[in-house]
Amino acid sequence: MTTRAPYYRLIFGLAALYNFAFGLWAGLAPYAFFDLFHLRRPLYPSIWGCLGMVVGTYGLGYAYAALRLERARPLIAIGLVGKVLGPIGWVLAVRSGEWPVRTFTLVLFNDIVWWLPFALFLLDGTRLGARLRGAAGPACGGLNALAVLAIAVLLRPGTEVVPDPVARMNYIAGHPYLWRAGWGLWIVAAISLLAFYAWWGASLPRTAWALAGFVVAICGATCDLLAESLFIGWLPERMEEIQRLGTILTGGAANGLYTVAGVLLTLQTTSLRGPFRIWTWTVWAAGCALTATTLAASVTGMAVATAVLMALFCLWAWMMGRRLR
Repeated sequence: MTTRAPYYRLIFGLAALYNFAFGLWAGLAPYAFFDLFHLRRPLYPSIWGCLGMVVGTYGLGYAYAALRLERARPLIAIGLVGKVLGPIGWVLAVRSGEWPVRTFTLVLFNDIVWWLPFALFLLDGTRLGARLRGAAGPACGGLNALAVLAIAVLLRPGTEVVPDPVARMNYIAGHPYLWRAGWGLWIVAAISLLAFYAWWGASLPRTAWALAGFVVAICGATCDLLAESLFIGWLPERMEEIQRLGTILTGGAANGLYTVAGVLLTLQTTSLRGPFRIWTWTVWAAGCALTATTLAASVTGMAVATAVLMALFCLWAWMMGRRLR
């Protein structure tokens, strides 16, 4: 676990900061969550504030886990159980009509994004954990390929490729489950990319630069997941406002940060040689093109750049995984 320890410490440290921040937010401004998601304010806001205190207390456990990895397993196991139960409660609340789907952003960042790193830590040192880490490259390439397929088959009629906003709204309203499933697959692909970057960085000798690349990738994933949660929860309502914001977050900010992270890791990977090194830099060039066309609001440019990037990246990630392994 020696090479992976800095990544676990970083993840658990971020979990602690998130819980502290959420606890303060809920405790000091108990109405803020309900106003943000356009929910009716509760009659007894102190209940929400108390929940914030409980969540903040979990942050103490994650902070201790970051400092003492050798004693962290029970704390992380308890945390993982809570983060599995959270989405189950959310599904029940949505099914009963108490909460709208747009609150998915909360459960995504509170719970779902932590499943994989917490589980990998608990499996570290086992054969299953080793196999999962070894599959990081192929899994990332395969899941991103499936996500591209979802764009073509499930999501395209609701995206900005279709110029008529009314047609987009009608498609999303008429196919809500397909729409949400498609973006759910993109969420899985984004998390797999983050795991791949962590695995790649842990294989490099210079820990500081590798961690820096991983931190940049985390910032990109935050933008990416926020955008996808907005697409899942807020569309087709507020179509023009939310869709453009989401496009900038995912195609502009997230993709740009992923590219910077990839460049940092590539510069530290001295084993890359010949045609494969050229292929690697071509991937990052395509990433830069996608960011540029997104910020320029060129729908055609975004479509072409996305196609080129994903055609290059998916097989590259699979090959990179095999080379590093």
